[in-house]
Amino acid sequence: MQVKNTGFTLLELLIALTLSTMVILLLAVGMNIVLNEWERSGNRLENSLDKVLILLNIERALEGAYPHTYFDKDDNKRYIFFEGEEENISWVSTVSPGRHPGLQIWQLSPSDENDWVQIKVIPAFAGDPTERLEAKAESVTILEGYTATFEYLYKDNKLDDETKWLDKWSAKKLQSLPNAVRVSLEADGDTDSLEIVATIQANQHQSIRPVKP
Repeated sequence: MQVKNTGFTLLELLIALTLSTMVILLLAVGMNIVLNEWERSGNRLENSLDKVLILLNIERALEGAYPHTYFDKDDNKRYIFFEGEEENISWVSTVSPGRHPGLQIWQLSPSDENDWVQIKVIPAFAGDPTERLEAKAESVTILEGYTATFEYLYKDNKLDDETKWLDKWSAKKLQSLPNAVRVSLEADGDTDSLEIVATIQANQHQSIRPVKP
């Protein structure tokens, strides 16, 4: 009686090993692609979250804008501080990025190359906040690759229907804070543009009333 050989030949083993190696290589390449894509997605998500947090802090700081007054020795008058133009804005807020006590002076402005937004935050004391910003505050780069533009909402208290967006706001002249600030962020390349509208709750002052622009 002849016993049938049920083992594998050398050729069959070589073919099986080759196929197994190819499968392992394909799995390794596929896993590497997945991990790289996961890392890129994670970086994009982290960058997006960073931008959202920055915008939330800016929105909160604008909503917390405070009618901080200072005395101008040249004019011998007291003014509210809030100076805004199309590409930069400075104001005093009750909100501090580091949760420090007291009022804080905020300033958003373009970089020298106008390809990102820079910020200054410093405690507000007596005197003209502009002088403190120029003498004491250091710029920190935020939102790299973005340029910012600002608009300021004016609302006539006597005519409720009369509202308009202005491209600049001087509390020294208008004697009031704006009703809201719209911040538009334009990005270079494929990055999405961003926009926030912050309603300023303390736009009225107890004794100083707004002047119609």
